[in-house]
Amino acid sequence: MADPVDQLFQEWQQLGGRVLLAEAHAASTSRASEQVIAESTAHCRASGRLTWVVLDWLIRHVEQLDEDRLLQETRKRGNLSVLGLLCDAANLRRPHPKFQRIMAACKPTDAVEPFFQRVAKSRTALALTQQNALEVFRRWNYLCSELRYL
Repeated sequence: MADPVDQLFQEWQQLGGRVLLAEAHAASTSRASEQVIAESTAHCRASGRLTWVVLDWLIRHVEQLDEDRLLQETRKRGNLSVLGLLCDAANLRRPHPKFQRIMAACKPTDAVEPFFQRVAKSRTALALTQQNALEVFRRWNYLCSELRYL
């Protein structure tokens, strides 16, 4: 399977993530949730669906997280500002000290930019996102208006 996001969806399903797949593949190797989360943070900005799967999993499984390992794995293969944002959004829905500690170890991206890469490609979508950006995204220097269920 060439697409890393498709592979991540397979892994999320194995971890109990709420993801629908057209075809589930047999697990070749099982990675720790911290590794899958870390790699997902590198791809969330390209996939709204992946972002919502990770966020939902974090809300429902925060007790299972090894914070130190998650931060270590994210430093190696992910994006700390995206991890901070996801934990901030999850904390709004289900406050937990682990989310607070993880957020404290993350920093916002350097410049304000649209969270989803597809939004940056459309002047209309970008203008709407800038006008309606949610505060949780602004705290991490991202612009997004697509997280209304919180």
